Amino acid sequence: MEALIKAKEQFHAKKYKESFSLFKNLSPDAEASYFLGLHYLHGLGVKQSDDKAFSYFKKSWEGLFHEGIYMLGMCYQEGIGVKVDLNQAFKLYQAARDSINAKIKLAQFYEEGIIVPKDLVKAIRLYNDCQKQGHAYAMYKIGRFYLSGEGLKQNMNQGYQWLQKALAENHVLAVNYFRMIGSKPSTDFRSTDDILRQAKSAIDKKQVEYAMSFLELAIKEESVEALMILVDQYIQGNLFEKDLEKAFKLLLKHQSLDHKDIDYRLAYFYEHGLGTVSSYYKAALFYEKAANKGHYEAKEALLELRGY
Repeated sequence: MEALIKAKEQFHAKKYKESFSLFKNLSPDAEASYFLGLHYLHGLGVKQSDDKAFSYFKKSWEGLFHEGIYMLGMCYQEGIGVKVDLNQAFKLYQAARDSINAKIKLAQFYEEGIIVPKDLVKAIRLYNDCQKQGHAYAMYKIGRFYLSGEGLKQNMNQGYQWLQKALAENHVLAVNYFRMIGSKPSTDFRSTDDILRQAKSAIDKKQVEYAMSFLELAIKEESVEALMILVDQYIQGNLFEKDLEKAFKLLLKHQSLDHKDIDYRLAYFYEHGLGTVSSYYKAALFYEKAANKGHYEAKEALLELRGY
């Protein structure tokens, strides 16, 4: 027990080479195996390896350590060292009943209807269990349910109170929400570029809810790059379901940013009938606007469209 405590102290002090060696000596202890899995998953003091991370999380599952069971579920959900299997992930989250992280995952499965029927009552019940343990994300989610009136009777005061609780815990989604509505917290010193970097990181990690929150906030603060990223996500269907109409409407909504890239994209959408009815007339108008702002491809497209 003392050796395990010492290993965890080294881990939390970010002395990963030392903690790895100590945990390795304790293997196949279930909790030690969980920490070894984290070392390999994130490349902490060792070469990153999804396969080895999966192997150690599996050993932790065999030893019935709840966080190890949760992480094995994550592996199956995200395809870390194993083929994606959402059914297996769901079963493992159910088995990891003592893990607050597993409860959050189960709530998300029910909220979004992932391999189970969508059930907001079950989702909210799980989020409520988690908020009782001080989980800030769960507080944020309950607040959003109250504001939207989905799953709970709409109550704006209750919604803001729950979001304030999440904000008090400095949860980034709550911080983003209040900044979005013009009540920027005094502790939020991020620039728009910082938020854009957070958006890109969330996209890389396939964190849909976080990516959308960061992108929408950056767009609110007039980041054309954030707008283009969100439009591309809807065009490509990588992070969200492919939706050309949403991509087109986003561009149309943010014409006021008066940027050549927005004009060029709108022209292209009109020319090819992407997400809207094809219109060479409107395409020419927007190509001309973009060309007048110095967009080279727009000049070429305009010449080709007009034939002179």
